[in-house]
Amino acid sequence: MELQDLIEQTAFEPVLEELAGESWTAFLDRELKVVATNTACRSLFGWDSQEITGKRLGDLINLAPLTSLVVAGFCFKSEPVSVHGKSLSCSYVPILEDGKSLGGFLTITENQEGAAGGIQTNLAQALGPLFDIVQDGLIVVDRQGVITLANQHFADALGARAQDLIGKHILSAYTDSKTSRLPIVMETGQAEIGWPHLINGRDVVACRYPLFKDGEIVGALGRILFRDVREVTLLANQLNSLMGQESKKPPVISKHCDFNYDVNSIVGNSKLIRDLKASLLRVAKRGSSVLIIGESGTGKELLAHSLHAASQRRYGPFIRVNCAAIPEHLLESELFGYSDGAFTGARKGGQAGKFELAHGGTLFLDEISDMSITMQAKLLRVLQEKEITPLGSDSTRKFDVRVVAATNINMERLVEEGKFRRDLYYRLNIVSVRVPALRQRVEDVVALVEHFLDGFNEEFGLKVTGLTQEAWDVLKGYDYPGNVRELRNVIESAFNVVNGPLIRKSDLPDYVLHASVRIPPQPVDLLAAAGIDGESHTLPGMLDAVEKYLIEDAIARAGGNRNEAASLLGISRPGIYKKLQKHQIQ
Repeated sequence: MELQDLIEQTAFEPVLEELAGESWTAFLDRELKVVATNTACRSLFGWDSQEITGKRLGDLINLAPLTSLVVAGFCFKSEPVSVHGKSLSCSYVPILEDGKSLGGFLTITENQEGAAGGIQTNLAQALGPLFDIVQDGLIVVDRQGVITLANQHFADALGARAQDLIGKHILSAYTDSKTSRLPIVMETGQAEIGWPHLINGRDVVACRYPLFKDGEIVGALGRILFRDVREVTLLANQLNSLMGQESKKPPVISKHCDFNYDVNSIVGNSKLIRDLKASLLRVAKRGSSVLIIGESGTGKELLAHSLHAASQRRYGPFIRVNCAAIPEHLLESELFGYSDGAFTGARKGGQAGKFELAHGGTLFLDEISDMSITMQAKLLRVLQEKEITPLGSDSTRKFDVRVVAATNINMERLVEEGKFRRDLYYRLNIVSVRVPALRQRVEDVVALVEHFLDGFNEEFGLKVTGLTQEAWDVLKGYDYPGNVRELRNVIESAFNVVNGPLIRKSDLPDYVLHASVRIPPQPVDLLAAAGIDGESHTLPGMLDAVEKYLIEDAIARAGGNRNEAASLLGISRPGIYKKLQKHQIQ
């Protein structure tokens, strides 16, 4: 929602007059233009409220250096500033939506006591370079320990709003946290850099600085350097690796820890994708099991990575198991491990299973629908008891693992057919996330193609800048039965034959070109397209005729490729050959 819409819907003008009193109060949009204001601006500055509406704040009044704080989205209260020879007090509360600024609420009051004793003017000048580091959490207290300035990044660490912190004493502002040391820093006058501190139940790394004015301490600044203390260990390992040094294995950072993918790796800006990202971030904060449902090629593993990266387990291991790729007789040992001598050919000393390797992190069970009934029963017991017994061992081992499963099969149908245990299905499907097929979000095709162009340009050492309009029309008209994976393969295929800065229509695979120019008939036209009138045919005869037509149409759309035709029809490769033989299709 735009700020102007917010103003119009809420009818703020009477509220401004009632609350502001003798203060000049204005709502600013994201470009710092005045959207609405009260009449006190005339008595304070001689302005008419109607005349200044729509003008930028900087064109009306110079609040520097407080303007930098407003632009950076800081929340502050009663900060002194001198304008046109007047001693004024300024407060600002940003208005945020989904982490983005829509503007803010600015109040300026004539300060009868003068600006002496305030710290903000000098502080804003001193902190100028830090305004670019908007991801840092910053907070400022005055000499009495009262919070006078904070940004939303600091408030996020507390699970609060920045405006709710302003005016509170620092010793009572934190919940589920250690007592702030900012008062101690003001007493000692010594900065504390890189200290661990518990905030809202999480260990962060913080810096604290005393603030001086005319040689006297007038306040203190707190800054969150790392939002998780384990980031320090991770950073140290990365630095040691770059320097070619051997680093010790930290107990809290897994060697399986992988930050290659997160929710920002999901490409697209359609409503379906925006809703999917928002849902992932909400689900990630909890620890419940998740079942990801989607067609092949939609990116289910990417979603599993994103859940892990956004969760509190992100510094733990991410272990992937493809249940369809491991033979049934080996899957148990892979998941639960085995002890020394458990079976012929067992590794000496035994081997830890995937559950044990994933301790403290996430275990991703891909293609869970292909797991046998026998293995399903064993998995259910493990999930219920939260302990494993390695093969050949009498001892059990506890584990702390979040299970994320994925499937491209209708699990409810498998349950009804008795091919998947109902109790295991409910255990895995505590939260379900459905991944939309690419044909359901065709508006994302352009963003995905541009993303693949960047990747393949780097991989192939080319400088392909885009596609011709004809090529775009083909890609936008294709239905992508293989989803995002198929689109990626289409672009990679084009990169192998492209000659020049643009991908042409002729550079695209033949099966895409054939499919894009043939529009399947609507259901009501199927009988006519199959050459039957519905009067001289029995129901089995009409079904066979329609089936034959659809198979021939799919083969034509796939450019004669029977495997692609099978994919278009949603049947297996052996299945299409049986139907070709049944209908005597050459």
